Amino acid sequence: MRDLLPADMRAFRRVEDAFRAATSRWGYEEVRTPTIENYSLFTVAGALTPQMLSRVYTFLDWDGWSGERVVLRPDSTIPVARAAAQGGIEFPARLFYVQNVFRFSDSDDREDWQLGIEYLGAPAPVGDIEVAAIACETLDGLGLEPEVRVAHIGIARALIDALSTGESASAELSARVASQGLAALGPAAGMHNGASAFLDIALRPGGVPLLDNMEALAAPLPGAVAALRELRSIAAALSGAGRKVVIDLGLPHDFEYYTGVVFEFAGGGHSWGRGGRYRPAGPGTPESACGIGLDAAQLAAHLTSTTRPPMVVSIVPASESDLARAVSVARALHRSGIAAALSAEGEPAPMAVRVSADGLIARTPDGERRMAALDDVVGLLLQFK
Repeated sequence: MRDLLPADMRAFRRVEDAFRAATSRWGYEEVRTPTIENYSLFTVAGALTPQMLSRVYTFLDWDGWSGERVVLRPDSTIPVARAAAQGGIEFPARLFYVQNVFRFSDSDDREDWQLGIEYLGAPAPVGDIEVAAIACETLDGLGLEPEVRVAHIGIARALIDALSTGESASAELSARVASQGLAALGPAAGMHNGASAFLDIALRPGGVPLLDNMEALAAPLPGAVAALRELRSIAAALSGAGRKVVIDLGLPHDFEYYTGVVFEFAGGGHSWGRGGRYRPAGPGTPESACGIGLDAAQLAAHLTSTTRPPMVVSIVPASESDLARAVSVARALHRSGIAAALSAEGEPAPMAVRVSADGLIARTPDGERRMAALDDVVGLLLQFK
C-alpha cells in the first residue's frame, strides 16, 4: 500500500478525468462496490482461480459468536456483476468504476487502482469494439498513442483441443498458455502437422491480413475458423476507425475467465491495461459480458513529470481591517474559476492581489498593476490561467 501525495494525485486525477470523460461520452454510468466482500463471492465457479485466491487478504468478520470469512476486494469485475444482479439493473448494462483492489504480490505493490468498464450483456461483436474504443479514447485524452493488441481465446482453445490426449493433458496445456502464451504449445504442436503449421503463423504478430492467411490453415482445427472470423471483424473495425491494431495471438490467455476476444492496450513500451469477453460469475448475471481494466497508478506515474500544479493566486490583506474584503476578492476569483487563497504579507507568490484601503494591486509575471475595480483584476488574472 502506498500514499498518494499532491503530485501523485494531480496525475491520478488527470488520468481519472480522461477515463470519466471517455466513458460518459459512450453512455456508461458509475458504480462503486464495498472494499470488503464475502469470501464465497470469489470461490464460485468461474470466479477467481486457486492461484488468485492464494493472494487475497482474507479474515473472519466476527459477529457475536459466529464469524463469516470476508476478503479485501481482490477484483472489481466480480463485485460489479454481483451488485448489478442484486440491484436489479436491467441488462445490457454499461457500467464503469474507479476503485482499488488488494492482493499479495512479489513486489511492494499490494494495492492497485483500476479504471474499469463492465458492459454486462454486451452483444458481440459491437460490445467488444465499443469497450476497446473507450480504452483508446482514454489514452488519447492523456496524449498517448494506443496500440491495440488482439487475440481470441477460441483460437488457443482449438489448438489445445487438437493437441490434447485427454482431460489432464488439456488442463496442463491450458495452464501453460495462461502463463506463457501460445509459444508454450510449440513442443506439443511438433507432433501434429496441421497444428504445427498453424501455430507457426500464429506466433508472428501482424495486421488484419494475417487472419486471412490463418483461416486457410485452420481446417484441421475445429472451432478456430469461427474465432478467426470474429476476431477479424473486430480488428478490421478498429483498424478502419484509425486505430493501430496488432494481431498478437501469442498473448497469454486466462482460460478460467475469458471466453472470446482479448485485448491489450500498449504504447511507449508499456502495457496500460487489458480486457476482453468473459462469462460473469454468480446468480442473476448475464451469460456474457465484455470489459477492460486500465492501470490507473501506472498511467499516473507515467504522467507525473508532465502534470503541473495549478495556479493559485495569493490574496494578501494589508491589515486586519482588510480581511473581509480579501475574502470577497477570493470569492470573486473562485466564481471565475481561478484558484485563490489567503496569504500573509511577505510570502513569496508569483501571482498575488494585495488588498488595502487604497485599492487593489495585482502582481503577475509581467509586474505589478494597481487596479480600479475587482472585475479588472479578474480579467487580468484570467489571461494567466
